[in-house]
Amino acid sequence: MEEPDRVPAHAIAIDGNNVETILGKKHRDSFEALERLVRDNPDNWLDALNNVVDQMERSIFSGMCEAGIEIGLDVIQVGILPYQFISKYEMSDIFGRIWKLKSHQGHFDPYYMRGTIDSVEKWEDIKQKFEEIYTNEYTKKARKFYRSIKRKYTDKIFVVVETIYAGIFESAWQGMGIEFFFKMLRKNPRLIAEVFDTIANFNVAMFNAYIDAGAEVFCEAGDIAYKSGPFFSPKKYDELLQPAYKKLTDAVHDRGGKIILHTDGQITPLLEMIVNSGFDGLQSLEPTANVDLALVKKKVGDKICLLGNIDVGEVLTTGTKQDVFDAVKYAIKTAGPGGGFMVSPTNMHQGVNPQNLRWMVEATHEYGKYPLNL
Repeated sequence: MEEPDRVPAHAIAIDGNNVETILGKKHRDSFEALERLVRDNPDNWLDALNNVVDQMERSIFSGMCEAGIEIGLDVIQVGILPYQFISKYEMSDIFGRIWKLKSHQGHFDPYYMRGTIDSVEKWEDIKQKFEEIYTNEYTKKARKFYRSIKRKYTDKIFVVVETIYAGIFESAWQGMGIEFFFKMLRKNPRLIAEVFDTIANFNVAMFNAYIDAGAEVFCEAGDIAYKSGPFFSPKKYDELLQPAYKKLTDAVHDRGGKIILHTDGQITPLLEMIVNSGFDGLQSLEPTANVDLALVKKKVGDKICLLGNIDVGEVLTTGTKQDVFDAVKYAIKTAGPGGGFMVSPTNMHQGVNPQNLRWMVEATHEYGKYPLNL
């Protein structure tokens, strides 16, 4: 929230196909490796697949860090993937979701299919597993995972830890499925509050484990709005989601850390809730969702660090160099005065052009030096 020497360049992720392009690495087809592992382990192929999930995590996020360093990013994000294989091309997670593995140029692309928590009884079973199994298991993994990342990369790029696929809001509604979630939101809001609280407790434990391993800044990831506005009334967010968010931010602040909220969509009606929840940063600020960066800066720019506003729909996919430079210049001119802003793609997907990412960093270096003169 003060002027640095330069506006930082940040990204929440870099997809595998772009990591290979940026680093000039030979293409590795994850699906061919999967098929080979199944062939080589005919009697216990499912166990064999699940035994390499940790290795997959380290490989994915190591590649992202290396690519971020190569193109000059200042900040990248990492985090544990809470998956296990249930068949060759399907995975489940600890929140009750089923994911289908799709291929993008041979890289795994988990696609949310459905939730499995369709009754109070099923939720009680999941809650018990969080209390008795999941939290202990995943906090151990978190410490080991972050120590390996810290040892290799944190002297070259700042590494933020995120609740990737484990954010409170998305994990709750996706695990329950959209119909059951909204049915309970109307008929049994106490249940929704309990689900939010349970996931918050899990993420608090995870963040504490990451802090034990040396992490300092965190990101709670999960879209809480459509392009047209919030999923439900701001009052419901205040009543049900804000207490869970506050538990998370308080825990991070108690350990001396900082925490960002990532959410796509038109979040302007929720700015007060986000600030009151205790977040130190807000990422995405999606222009294609008609988020007015100038308005957000005016409303909360003195209370919360802003990250994002660089479009991944066109600017960073098919845009020209001039398009990228214009978008970065506008973002810095609008949100950069006084500090408290990082240039960042609003999200990330496989169609983003690596050259456009390089141009984003180049433009940030050109326009982002303080004192700003735009």
